Amino acid sequence: MKMKPLIGVCASHDIGNRQFFVRENYMESLIRAGGIPVLLPMNTDAEVCRQMMERMDALFLAGGGDVDPAYYHMEKIPECGEIDPLRDAFEFLVLKEALDRNLPVFGVCRGIQVMNVFFGGTLIQDIPTQAGGLEVHQQGDHYDLPIHSIDLCPDGLLAKIIPEKKIAVNSSHHQSILKVADALSVDAFSEEGIIEAVHLKNSEKVYGVQFHPEHFTYKSKIAQSLFDYFVSCA
Repeated sequence: MKMKPLIGVCASHDIGNRQFFVRENYMESLIRAGGIPVLLPMNTDAEVCRQMMERMDALFLAGGGDVDPAYYHMEKIPECGEIDPLRDAFEFLVLKEALDRNLPVFGVCRGIQVMNVFFGGTLIQDIPTQAGGLEVHQQGDHYDLPIHSIDLCPDGLLAKIIPEKKIAVNSSHHQSILKVADALSVDAFSEEGIIEAVHLKNSEKVYGVQFHPEHFTYKSKIAQSLFDYFVSCA
Protein backbone atom coordinates (compact mmCIF):
# COMPACT_ATOMS: atom_id res chain seq x y z
CA MET A 1 0.00 0.00 0.00
CA LYS A 2 1.30 3.42 -0.94
CA MET A 3 2.14 5.57 2.10
CA LYS A 4 0.21 8.81 2.40
CA PRO A 5 2.39 11.95 2.56
CA LEU A 6 2.98 13.64 5.91
CA ILE A 7 1.91 17.30 5.84
CA GLY A 8 3.51 19.49 8.49
CA VAL A 9 0.94 22.03 9.70
CA CYS A 10 1.89 25.33 11.31
CA ALA A 11 -0.79 26.20 13.83
CA SER A 12 -2.03 29.11 15.90
CA HIS A 13 -0.67 29.88 19.35
CA ASP A 14 -2.64 30.77 22.48
CA ILE A 15 0.17 32.56 24.28
CA GLY A 16 -1.71 33.05 27.55
CA ASN A 17 -2.75 29.41 27.90
CA ARG A 18 0.40 28.05 26.24
CA GLN A 19 -1.53 26.03 23.67
CA PHE A 20 -1.01 25.25 19.98
CA PHE A 21 -4.20 24.72 17.99
CA VAL A 22 -5.62 24.56 14.46
CA ARG A 23 -9.08 24.52 12.90
CA GLU A 24 -10.49 21.08 12.19
CA ASN A 25 -11.42 22.02 8.64
CA TYR A 26 -7.75 22.54 7.70
CA MET A 27 -6.99 19.01 8.85
CA GLU A 28 -10.13 17.55 7.27
CA SER A 29 -9.31 19.19 3.93
CA LEU A 30 -5.77 17.77 3.96
CA ILE A 31 -7.01 14.28 4.92
CA ARG A 32 -9.69 14.44 2.21
CA ALA A 33 -6.92 15.27 -0.26
CA GLY A 34 -5.00 12.13 0.71
CA GLY A 35 -2.48 13.52 3.17
CA ILE A 36 -1.79 12.92 6.86
CA PRO A 37 -1.60 16.31 8.60
CA VAL A 38 0.84 16.59 11.51
CA LEU A 39 0.67 19.52 13.93
CA LEU A 40 4.17 20.98 14.22
CA PRO A 41 5.21 22.16 17.71
CA MET A 42 6.50 25.73 17.63
CA ASN A 43 10.10 26.20 18.73
CA THR A 44 13.18 28.18 17.74
CA ASP A 45 15.73 25.35 17.83
CA ALA A 46 17.12 25.31 14.28
CA GLU A 47 18.25 21.68 14.58
CA VAL A 48 14.83 20.53 15.82
CA CYS A 49 13.17 22.36 12.92
CA ARG A 50 15.61 20.83 10.47
CA GLN A 51 14.93 17.30 11.67
CA MET A 52 11.16 17.90 11.77
CA MET A 53 11.12 18.95 8.14
CA GLU A 54 13.33 16.02 7.12
CA ARG A 55 10.41 13.81 8.14
CA MET A 56 7.71 15.87 6.39
CA ASP A 57 6.66 15.62 2.76
CA ALA A 58 5.09 19.11 2.58
CA LEU A 59 4.45 22.23 4.67
CA PHE A 60 1.08 23.90 5.26
CA LEU A 61 1.02 27.47 6.63
CA ALA A 62 -2.37 28.06 8.26
CA GLY A 63 -4.11 31.36 8.97
CA GLY A 64 -3.68 33.33 12.17
CA GLY A 65 -2.37 36.57 13.63
CA ASP A 66 -0.22 39.30 12.13
CA VAL A 67 3.43 39.03 11.13
CA ASP A 68 5.75 41.40 13.01
CA PRO A 69 6.33 44.39 10.66
CA ALA A 70 9.98 44.39 11.75
CA TYR A 71 10.44 41.43 9.41
CA TYR A 72 9.62 43.67 6.45
CA HIS A 73 11.39 46.74 7.86
CA MET A 74 8.33 48.80 8.80
CA GLU A 75 7.21 50.33 12.07
CA LYS A 76 4.18 48.72 13.66
CA ILE A 77 1.05 50.90 13.44
CA PRO A 78 -1.57 50.85 16.24
CA GLU A 79 -4.05 48.98 14.03
CA CYS A 80 -1.66 46.08 13.49
CA GLY A 81 -2.72 43.07 15.56
CA GLU A 82 -0.98 41.22 18.37
CA ILE A 83 2.47 39.93 17.46
CA ASP A 84 3.61 36.40 18.30
CA PRO A 85 7.45 36.31 18.18
CA LEU A 86 7.57 32.53 18.64
CA ARG A 87 5.24 31.82 15.74
CA ASP A 88 6.99 34.27 13.44
CA ALA A 89 10.45 32.85 14.18
CA PHE A 90 9.27 29.24 13.92
CA GLU A 91 7.45 29.66 10.61
CA PHE A 92 10.40 31.38 9.00
CA LEU A 93 12.65 28.52 10.17
CA VAL A 94 10.46 25.69 8.87
CA LEU A 95 9.66 27.54 5.64
CA LYS A 96 13.37 27.82 4.91
CA GLU A 97 13.86 24.13 5.67
CA ALA A 98 10.94 23.17 3.41
CA LEU A 99 12.25 25.28 0.53
CA ASP A 100 15.78 23.92 0.97
CA ARG A 101 14.29 20.43 0.52
CA ASN A 102 12.14 21.45 -2.46
CA LEU A 103 8.99 20.47 -0.56
CA PRO A 104 5.51 21.67 -1.55
CA VAL A 105 4.28 24.65 0.49
CA PHE A 106 0.70 25.93 0.68
CA GLY A 107 -0.16 29.07 2.66
CA VAL A 108 -3.64 30.32 3.59
CA CYS A 109 -4.34 33.91 4.75
CA ARG A 110 -1.47 34.56 7.19
CA GLY A 111 0.35 31.84 5.27
CA ILE A 112 0.48 33.81 2.01
CA GLN A 113 1.67 36.84 4.00
CA VAL A 114 4.46 34.85 5.68
CA MET A 115 5.59 33.62 2.28
CA ASN A 116 5.64 37.12 0.82
CA VAL A 117 7.60 38.55 3.75
CA PHE A 118 10.04 35.61 3.73
CA PHE A 119 10.92 36.36 0.10
CA GLY A 120 11.34 40.10 0.73
CA GLY A 121 7.87 41.55 0.17
CA THR A 122 5.85 43.85 2.43
CA LEU A 123 2.33 43.93 3.86
CA ILE A 124 -0.56 46.32 4.32
CA GLN A 125 -0.78 46.27 8.12
CA ASP A 126 -4.45 47.24 8.24
CA ILE A 127 -6.61 47.42 5.12
CA PRO A 128 -9.29 49.79 6.55
CA THR A 129 -6.60 52.24 7.69
CA GLN A 130 -4.12 52.02 4.85
CA ALA A 131 -6.19 51.00 1.81
CA GLY A 132 -9.34 53.07 2.15
CA GLY A 133 -11.88 50.81 3.79
CA LEU A 134 -12.56 47.56 1.95
CA GLU A 135 -14.52 46.13 4.88
CA VAL A 136 -15.74 43.39 2.52
CA HIS A 137 -12.55 41.51 3.37
CA GLN A 138 -13.75 40.88 6.94
CA GLN A 139 -17.12 39.17 6.75
CA GLY A 140 -17.18 38.27 10.44
CA ASP A 141 -19.37 35.15 10.30
CA HIS A 142 -20.73 32.33 8.10
CA TYR A 143 -17.34 31.66 6.52
CA ASP A 144 -18.72 28.90 4.29
CA LEU A 145 -20.57 31.55 2.29
CA PRO A 146 -18.81 33.68 -0.36
CA ILE A 147 -18.67 37.43 0.16
CA HIS A 148 -16.80 38.70 -2.92
CA SER A 149 -15.26 37.49 -6.17
CA ILE A 150 -11.67 37.30 -7.37
CA ASP A 151 -10.24 37.33 -10.88
CA LEU A 152 -7.71 34.63 -11.76
CA CYS A 153 -4.72 35.65 -13.87
CA PRO A 154 -4.92 33.64 -17.13
CA ASP A 155 -1.31 32.43 -17.01
CA GLY A 156 -1.16 31.95 -13.23
CA LEU A 157 -0.90 28.75 -11.23
CA LEU A 158 -4.35 29.18 -9.72
CA ALA A 159 -5.89 29.16 -13.20
CA LYS A 160 -4.17 25.83 -13.87
CA ILE A 161 -5.62 24.32 -10.69
CA ILE A 162 -9.05 25.95 -11.09
CA PRO A 163 -10.31 26.21 -14.70
CA GLU A 164 -12.26 29.41 -14.06
CA LYS A 165 -11.72 33.09 -14.84
CA LYS A 166 -13.53 34.31 -11.73
CA ILE A 167 -14.51 32.57 -8.49
CA ALA A 168 -16.47 33.60 -5.39
CA VAL A 169 -14.58 33.42 -2.08
CA ASN A 170 -14.99 34.17 1.60
CA SER A 171 -12.76 36.63 3.42
CA SER A 172 -11.40 37.11 6.92
CA HIS A 173 -8.32 39.32 6.99
CA HIS A 174 -7.35 42.88 7.79
CA GLN A 175 -3.86 42.58 6.27
CA SER A 176 -2.70 41.69 2.76
CA ILE A 177 0.28 41.89 0.43
CA LEU A 178 1.52 45.40 -0.35
CA LYS A 179 4.76 44.96 -2.33
CA VAL A 180 4.97 41.54 -3.93
CA ALA A 181 8.30 39.79 -3.39
CA ASP A 182 10.36 39.56 -6.58
CA ALA A 183 10.43 35.77 -6.29
CA LEU A 184 6.63 35.52 -6.39
CA SER A 185 4.11 35.81 -9.21
CA VAL A 186 0.56 37.12 -8.64
CA ASP A 187 -2.20 34.65 -9.56
CA ALA A 188 -5.41 36.46 -8.54
CA PHE A 189 -6.83 39.84 -7.50
CA SER A 190 -10.01 40.97 -5.81
CA GLU A 191 -12.16 43.55 -7.58
CA GLU A 192 -10.63 46.22 -5.30
CA GLY A 193 -7.09 45.22 -6.24
CA ILE A 194 -6.20 43.16 -3.17
CA ILE A 195 -3.75 40.37 -4.07
CA GLU A 196 -5.54 37.07 -3.46
CA ALA A 197 -3.05 34.44 -4.64
CA VAL A 198 0.65 34.04 -5.48
CA HIS A 199 3.11 31.29 -6.34
CA LEU A 200 6.87 30.95 -6.42
CA LYS A 201 8.11 31.82 -9.90
CA ASN A 202 10.49 28.88 -10.18
CA SER A 203 8.17 26.33 -8.57
CA GLU A 204 4.52 25.49 -9.14
CA LYS A 205 4.31 23.63 -5.83
CA VAL A 206 4.86 26.67 -3.57
CA TYR A 207 1.79 28.89 -3.45
CA GLY A 208 -0.65 30.73 -1.24
CA VAL A 209 -4.12 32.26 -1.17
CA GLN A 210 -5.51 35.14 0.89
CA PHE A 211 -9.02 33.70 1.28
CA HIS A 212 -10.03 30.60 3.32
CA PRO A 213 -10.87 27.63 1.05
CA GLU A 214 -10.88 25.23 4.03
CA HIS A 215 -14.36 26.49 4.96
CA PHE A 216 -15.73 25.39 1.56
CA THR A 217 -14.00 22.07 0.90
CA TYR A 218 -16.81 19.94 2.33
CA LYS A 219 -19.14 21.21 -0.40
CA SER A 220 -16.97 22.76 -3.13
CA LYS A 221 -14.78 20.86 -5.60
CA ILE A 222 -13.06 24.14 -6.45
CA ALA A 223 -12.02 24.77 -2.86
CA GLN A 224 -10.98 21.16 -2.30
CA SER A 225 -8.92 21.20 -5.50
CA LEU A 226 -6.45 23.62 -3.88
CA PHE A 227 -5.73 21.00 -1.21
CA ASP A 228 -5.83 18.11 -3.68
CA TYR A 229 -3.21 19.77 -5.86
CA PHE A 230 -1.01 20.53 -2.85
CA VAL A 231 -1.07 16.98 -1.53
CA SER A 232 -0.52 15.57 -5.02
CA CYS A 233 2.70 17.59 -5.20
CA ALA A 234 3.89 15.79 -2.05
